[in-house]
Amino acid sequence: MSDTVLIVEDNHKLRRLMVLTLEKEGYTVLQAADGVEAEHQFQNHHFDVALMDILLPDTTGIKLLENWVTERPNGCYILCTAYGDVEDAVQAMKIGAFDYLTKPIQAEELKIVIKQALEWQRTREDEQLSHENVAQQNHLHDMVGKSEQMHEVFGLIQRVANQNVTVLLQGESGTGKSRCAQAIHLESDRADEPFVKVNCAAIPSQLLESELFGYQKGAFTGATQNQKGKFEVADGGTLFLDEIGDITMELQAKLLQVTQEKTFYPLGSNEEKKVDVRIIAATNRDLSEMVQKGDFREDLYYRLNIIGIHLPPLRERPDDIPLLAEQVAKQLESEHGRSYTIEQGLMSALTNYSWPGNIRELHNAFSRACVLSVDGKIKIDDFPKEIQDRVDGEEISNVGEDEMIFKDPSLPLPDQLENYEQKAIEDALTKAEGVQSKAAEILGISRQSLLYKIRKYELDIEEE
Repeated sequence: MSDTVLIVEDNHKLRRLMVLTLEKEGYTVLQAADGVEAEHQFQNHHFDVALMDILLPDTTGIKLLENWVTERPNGCYILCTAYGDVEDAVQAMKIGAFDYLTKPIQAEELKIVIKQALEWQRTREDEQLSHENVAQQNHLHDMVGKSEQMHEVFGLIQRVANQNVTVLLQGESGTGKSRCAQAIHLESDRADEPFVKVNCAAIPSQLLESELFGYQKGAFTGATQNQKGKFEVADGGTLFLDEIGDITMELQAKLLQVTQEKTFYPLGSNEEKKVDVRIIAATNRDLSEMVQKGDFREDLYYRLNIIGIHLPPLRERPDDIPLLAEQVAKQLESEHGRSYTIEQGLMSALTNYSWPGNIRELHNAFSRACVLSVDGKIKIDDFPKEIQDRVDGEEISNVGEDEMIFKDPSLPLPDQLENYEQKAIEDALTKAEGVQSKAAEILGISRQSLLYKIRKYELDIEEE
C-alpha cells in the first residue's frame, strides 16, 4: 500500500504539477483547492502527509493546521509560504508543522521533503512501540546505562540514525552529548563516512565562519591557499556542531541556509558548493529561552530541532553510576596496564553524590582515584575532597534535623535525591533574596527549569 499525500493548493497549475511529481514517485495523492474541500478530505480519508498553502480562498493553512493538530496530533503537516515569509513559517512550526517550503517549489525539493516527512512519521510511530528490545541493551557504542531515561535515549538514537534529519542534543555539560552524536553517526548508514566535530564555543567568532565554510586564496590576510571548511570535509558523513548556542546571529543566518539548501559559498568565492551532510547540533543552553530573548533565530531553532534528544544529568539516573564507573575502570586498566578493584560499599556511597559535572566529573574523579590507589584498590580516600565530604556526610554534619531528611537511609534513593534537590532550590532562592533568575544562575539551570521545579515541589514562592 503506497503512502498518501494530501495537497491543499488553490493554484490549479501548481497543484497539478505537484500531483504529477508525487504520483511519479509512487504516492497516492489527494487534492483540495480550498478549506472546505480540505476539511472534507481530512474527515473522510486517511493520509500520511498534508502539504498546505498558507493562503487559501476561504481560510488559511495556519487555521487548518491549528484544527487538524488538535484532532489528529500524530499527523504530519507541511506548510507552503511565499518566499521570505519566515514569520508564517515559524508560527506553523510552533503549532506543530513538520516543515515548510517556500515558493516557487522545485520538484526535487518537494520529493525530498515528502520523503523526509514520511521517515519522520515512521520514527514517531516507532517511538510508541514497546521498548522491550532496547531495555535489554545497556550499551550503545561508547554510551552505557540501564536506567529508563537512557533506554529511551538509546531507542531514539536507533530510530533516528538512518533518517536524514537534523538532530538537536540538549543537556547539561558533561552528560555525554558528544558520545551521543557519535553513536547516531555509527548507527547510521553514514558510519563509514567522516564524523567531523566542531566546538563552536572554542573557536573565536571571527574565525568560525572560515572554519565551517572554508575560504578562497586571498580572501583575507594570511589566506595563502584554498582551504576546505568542515562542511566540505564532512561531505557524505556527519557534522557535529557542539555548543551551537554560542554562535553569532550573523553566522546563524548563514547556517540556516546550509541546513535548508545544503549549499554554501566559501569566503572570498563566488562558486557555490553543495554537500550531503547530516547535521547534529548540541548545546547546554536553553535555546527556546534564547529564542524568546532574541539571542537565537526561531527558524534555525526549528530547523535544528526536528528531532530533539535530551541527555539527562547523572543525578537523575544514579542506577547508571556503577556501569559508568566500570566502563571508566576498564578504560584506565587498558591505559595504565594494571587491574583495579573497588572497595566494598564505595559504589553505594558514590550514588549519593549529585555529580554536578556529570559523566565528565565521574571520569576525572575515577582517573584521579586510580592514580592514587594502593595496589589497585580504589577507596573513597582516593577521590577529590568535595566528593569525600558529600559521601561521608561531613558537609551536612552541622545542619539541623529538618535538613537531614534527604540523607535518611530508610527513604528510596529517588526520594532522597528529590529532597536534596528541593533543599538546594530553597537555599538558592534564599541566597538570591527570592529573585528567580539569580537563583537559577546559582543553581546552574535555566529560569524555565527552576519554575518547573518550584511547581513540582509546590514551593510557596510567588512567580515573577
